[in-house]
Amino acid sequence: MKKQFIGLIAVLVLILVVVSTFILYNEWPFMTGNKLVLATLPVDPFDPFRGQYMAINYEISAVDNTVDNINGSFEEGDTIYVVLKEDEQGIWRRDSTSKSKPLEGDFIRGEVINVNGDSLRVEYGVEQFFFERNAKLPTTNITVEVTVANSGRAKLVQLLYNGKPVEIEYEPFDIKSKAFTSPYS
Repeated sequence: MKKQFIGLIAVLVLILVVVSTFILYNEWPFMTGNKLVLATLPVDPFDPFRGQYMAINYEISAVDNTVDNINGSFEEGDTIYVVLKEDEQGIWRRDSTSKSKPLEGDFIRGEVINVNGDSLRVEYGVEQFFFERNAKLPTTNITVEVTVANSGRAKLVQLLYNGKPVEIEYEPFDIKSKAFTSPYS
């Protein structure tokens, strides 16, 4: 009986360690990373397949493959490191790109998802923002605050509107709202 109890405790501790490791891996950028504000291009305020979801395009998502004398060296699926530099408004913009992790400075790691001639389309894992149904969000003058870990992995922290955190407003919701109106009534 005592061996079974010890075995049960060992299994529970193992499960706790595995779950804690997953949580720590996902939260590490929030705890240790640098907070950067990135400029966005116009955003898509709604996705009919995913619901209340915002697809965010970043200024740094479009990279000219010829700028840093790396002509033709990137292919789809490659990891790319974009070195960022802060401008006068506090927005972090692309300074240079590299296939290898920079030894110093602020940078973000992305994946090349499309190569079209000399231009690259890059994703950084922070292109989506989900919110609750009936939320009202601005879609212009948006910047995004991200936290970037030492590895370059980024997490979206918050949306900013004119430099201030977005206050999400919700429309009143009840069972009689248009979302639930029967087409037969």
